[in-house]
Amino acid sequence: MPDFPFQRVTIVGLGLMGGSIAKALRAANFGGKVCGVVADKEEAGRIRKASGKWQVKLSHALASALKDADLIILATPPQVLMVQLPEVARLVSPTAVVSDVASIKAPIAQLGAQLLGDRFVAAHPLVGSEKTGFGAARKRLYQGARVVLTPSPGQAGGSLEVMRTFWQMLGATIVQMTPEAHDYALAATSHVPHLLAFAYMAGLEGQADVLQQLAGGGLRDFSRIAASDPRLWADILWENRAAVRQHLSMVQGTLGAAERMLAGNDAQALSDLLGRGQSCRRQFQFPPVHS
Repeated sequence: MPDFPFQRVTIVGLGLMGGSIAKALRAANFGGKVCGVVADKEEAGRIRKASGKWQVKLSHALASALKDADLIILATPPQVLMVQLPEVARLVSPTAVVSDVASIKAPIAQLGAQLLGDRFVAAHPLVGSEKTGFGAARKRLYQGARVVLTPSPGQAGGSLEVMRTFWQMLGATIVQMTPEAHDYALAATSHVPHLLAFAYMAGLEGQADVLQQLAGGGLRDFSRIAASDPRLWADILWENRAAVRQHLSMVQGTLGAAERMLAGNDAQALSDLLGRGQSCRRQFQFPPVHS
């Protein structure tokens, strides 16, 4: 196995995604230094308590954490990330590579390229959980997962290749596409499903006192992602709202067709619609489920 392409990694944000990178590096016997940037001393205390015997080096001073880093991974919400990027670009060394793990790519990739050129590599691991925080982070989160790299037009070699190696050494496989193609696709496979789960549960709010003891596995599985951080998902949905609206319109068309079937006399049409849904689901490759 080749050596890790970086020796001093700084992760800005140690929630589920950033914390899992830190834990994965430790599990992979990474011999370099890992530093996590957190908001304040209170968050640092919570992370130290959650990390047990293994203590992550923590800092809430961005400048000192970035000083010697040769890789910086931004693992904060998209709008926070885009505010942080100009400061990160000002503080990092001229040879450092900067990347991210955000669920939207076009605006982040564009800003990163403006500030850092080819040294910014936009990335998105296609894994996650409704749980949040460092306590939810898992060392095997990226094992068998797909990580999408979305380079800017004309970006090649150098930073892109070392980031490909980095993720492969954490057990991931690489998919490469344009930022715009990523955002359109993720609106369908992630963003709209989250919106539907949140919206459906919001619609049940007035009936929760009657229905709460009658929930089965179907509602549990369908609504699991509505337990996610609403502020994070409002951020993601807003930043990718054009693609989300396109896919939401398609969903509304399908639901309208289903409503007409239920109002009519053709039960076979409804059965055919459900069969098409089942058949389509079989074609998808889902990320691994980690206990």
